[in-house]
Amino acid sequence: MGNRQRAATPRDGDIFTIPLGDGRVSVGQVISSFHTAYYIVVRNFAARVDELPSRLPEALGAEPVLAGLTFDALIGHGHWKVVDNRPVDGKKYLPAYKTGTAEMGNCMIEDFKGEVWRPATAVEAEIIPFRENTAPIRFEKAMKAHMGLEPWNDSYERIRVGDVVTSADIFGW
Repeated sequence: MGNRQRAATPRDGDIFTIPLGDGRVSVGQVISSFHTAYYIVVRNFAARVDELPSRLPEALGAEPVLAGLTFDALIGHGHWKVVDNRPVDGKKYLPAYKTGTAEMGNCMIEDFKGEVWRPATAVEAEIIPFRENTAPIRFEKAMKAHMGLEPWNDSYERIRVGDVVTSADIFGW
């Protein structure tokens, strides 16, 4: 066993690279954490690593294409490299989640942090997802597929950015 040192724990606002395997990287950002998971957004952007410092504003302005909760394994072991930290508006990204089920009469809507909750309306019970974690390697593979470097797998759909009901939408914060 080697003395491989673990990178620092990710912080809100950390900007990291995702290697695409063709000499380019994509860019993601940690939006917030929930227990041992991190909500990340990955942008529709790719550049060579040496170009990234001058293109970081462009990267951060690119449309988000993937988002979700994941773990810090690839950041923690240095495969995804933290390159900067910038403030981020969690209100814009952090989803609301549901717990329980409408069939059992206990469907609740909670904010991203699980600190504020209330009974779900029938529509909310239909459209708001349960909280799910996705392995970081799935984000990497999905980004490679998005860039046309690997075949698209239907399992990537659940992390593709779509119409997200945010905690701010539901709870007004």
